[in-house]
Amino acid sequence: MDFSVKDFNVRLRTIRLRELIIAVVISFFLTGFVENYFNVSSGELEYILFFCFMMVFFLIATYGTTGFNKDFDDLFKPSNFLRVLILAISNMLIAFLIQSLMSPLDSVLGLISSISMPLSDVGYGATDPLIFLFEFFSAIVIAPISEELFFRGVLFNRLKIRKGFVFGLIVSSLIFGLCHINYPDHFSHVIYTCIFGMCLCILYSRTDNLLLNMLVHSCYNILSYLVVYTPFQYLLISDGFSPIIGIMLICSLIFVPIYIIYFTFKLK
Repeated sequence: MDFSVKDFNVRLRTIRLRELIIAVVISFFLTGFVENYFNVSSGELEYILFFCFMMVFFLIATYGTTGFNKDFDDLFKPSNFLRVLILAISNMLIAFLIQSLMSPLDSVLGLISSISMPLSDVGYGATDPLIFLFEFFSAIVIAPISEELFFRGVLFNRLKIRKGFVFGLIVSSLIFGLCHINYPDHFSHVIYTCIFGMCLCILYSRTDNLLLNMLVHSCYNILSYLVVYTPFQYLLISDGFSPIIGIMLICSLIFVPIYIIYFTFKLK
């Protein structure tokens, strides 16, 4: 990494893959140590711990950088706000569809027991309420920040510099999806997370604003929690709401592939 570079987004592009790999190895060892010492048994908590340690690396790597004011101001532009909502909602609906369609296959493979769990079950044998709140906070704050820094800010950037945009898009998104294989719906989660990762790579390439990526990522996770952990999921599939959701889903199925294909050819 080049500490002489003061712009935040440009500094990220100077972080080399070997430096990232060293940080990953150290974070894995520290995560394993904390896991054994405190007897952590949650895969989600292990994932969060890992990225908390990675955040230390990113804080060191981006220390002294500037450029946040412009990036932050861009978040409040109406066009960017609309872009955030469209990407978050469309990807969440596609994820819901893929999860629903593939849940029988996941069940056969022994990878998923159910598509969702109502929030009322939390704390009554399902999981500890404090752990749930920590995981929710991590999903909407820690994960969007750390994962966008890791997968788009460094991994995608370095792969794009070395092998080109298309290679960076596909490989970083595939790795992003595979890193989520520990979730209950393993197989389907990898697929729709990979699709979401492609959209995020394109967004970052178009805006050069990682804060926008973090906001989309956070909104997507919030919507996912609403679908998975609250009765909102039953509103999505009820008779009264199915036509509206059906139209939105069709629009998402058209929009997301076109968005990925069009900008992949345009930006390569």
